Amino acid sequence: MKVTVAKVKDVPKGKMIQVQVNGKDILLANVDGTIYAIENICSHAGGFLHEGCLDGSTVECPLHAAQFSVTTGKVSDDTPWAHDQPSYPVTIVGDDVCVEVSR
Repeated sequence: MKVTVAKVKDVPKGKMIQVQVNGKDILLANVDGTIYAIENICSHAGGFLHEGCLDGSTVECPLHAAQFSVTTGKVSDDTPWAHDQPSYPVTIVGDDVCVEVSR
């Protein structure tokens, strides 16, 4: 199910925001003009990834420095104690950012 969660202007290049989709906490990140969506709750310590640092396409959890690719949700090789984050397809329709999440 595709859900409109934000406007493109709400997620500037190099920035992240938190949105809710069907009860799921989702991170939206803009990497070089492309917006990606992954689970916002860190698989290691439960921290909110949108409160961490975005470096290129890698987000670092603010609690224990676990690192994830915002483009795929994959955990960094430098973070063996965490698990991959679910990622979600993003579609831009006009000015709307839509995320596809199963119920």
